[in-house]
Amino acid sequence: TSWLKRCLGFSLPHTAFQDSSHMPMEPISFVFADRATVPGWLGVDVQDEILQHLLDVKPDRILLITDETVDSLHGDYFSALLNAKGDALGETGHSDAASEMPEVDKFILPCGDTCKSWANLTALMEWAFRVGATKRSLVVAFGGGALMNVTGLFASMLYRGSKLVYVPTTLLAMHDVTTSLKTSICFDGRKNNIGTFYAPLKILIDAAFCRTLPRGELFSGIGELAKNAALLGGKHAEGFCEALSRDRINSQHGGSGEEFAIDDSMLSTLLALGIEAKMTVLLNDAYEKTSGMIFEYGHTVSHAIEKAYGDGIVPHGLGVTYGMISSSYAAEKLGIMSDKDREEHDNLCWLLLRKWPLPEPKPSAETVLSIAMRDSKRGLTGEADDEISDVLLRSMGDIVQTPTNNLSKFPCSLVYEWLVDMGFPSQEDSAEGKVQ
Repeated sequence: TSWLKRCLGFSLPHTAFQDSSHMPMEPISFVFADRATVPGWLGVDVQDEILQHLLDVKPDRILLITDETVDSLHGDYFSALLNAKGDALGETGHSDAASEMPEVDKFILPCGDTCKSWANLTALMEWAFRVGATKRSLVVAFGGGALMNVTGLFASMLYRGSKLVYVPTTLLAMHDVTTSLKTSICFDGRKNNIGTFYAPLKILIDAAFCRTLPRGELFSGIGELAKNAALLGGKHAEGFCEALSRDRINSQHGGSGEEFAIDDSMLSTLLALGIEAKMTVLLNDAYEKTSGMIFEYGHTVSHAIEKAYGDGIVPHGLGVTYGMISSSYAAEKLGIMSDKDREEHDNLCWLLLRKWPLPEPKPSAETVLSIAMRDSKRGLTGEADDEISDVLLRSMGDIVQTPTNNLSKFPCSLVYEWLVDMGFPSQEDSAEGKVQ
């Protein structure tokens, strides 16, 4: 459609995903205020073009970092580079082409947030020096958001900053992680509390990877789009609601509307909306300290839920969507959001959440709250011991702006009330039951 072309500079074809049609890479610029402008390219079934982009950097060595799942599904994606030296040498044992090809070393990390640990960061550093990485070497992050987070941090530290290329393989990573300079690991039971801001050299997106995403990962990417819909309203809300509407699913795929199927053109639309949402704001706030902080909406409770369940149980974007309805609960209790506006907000969230209920048994409300009270944003609003902070909305598209990085503080008891209402067991109730 025409607005897609306006927001990204090009249109994605209707056959982008399910019909396996090759779409050559088109350029897209990721502008992070005056801090960095990162060239990006997006296409479908563009393996050869991605390999050429890596070779164009002319590295002496490629440090390819991926995770176990991606390696099992797409382990041969870079095989042409891994085998290139041998092929170029041929029978004579010498070739100018071979001498120009970089060495390729691969490191496989565990999946999900488990990879974002101090131990794995240390292992990456030791590996890099063991294989002979130099300042000419190129780090390639090949995976989802968590993999990109830890690899970005690693690249930002290696030789005080090494060349880095992102090749995202999940919907969330394609539109939400590439559109941020943040890198991170998790430490001491907290989420993303160690990290840097670092710009990659290139961002290379092959949307064909979305074909192999499991249900939870696809929903995770859509969950972050729910956040954009609530924050920005307008076409972002319309696009999200259209993607999740029963009528669209029924008419195109049959069934009750509870089965989830999403066509190629809609995925193209959602990807474009996600990139536009983040880059429009980060154009003026590269480090997400002021206006960019709005994208932390729902994350205080989300991070706590994810950690309380254990890494890899609740996909991040789904956790964010649950965190959003926690924040709308607080906003209504505080008199900031009307019951009607909260209903509209929460109905949007439940379009997704009713397709992915939280697993049982749930962790205790006390456990989730204790983790939320140690959130990495804590301190920015000068919270008292019984207060917590998050972005709050008056209604969809109407953000409560504050001088404290657009974060609002409020009683943590409101989060506890919401958790109990959502069925997170209360240890207090359990204790009373035992006494009786």
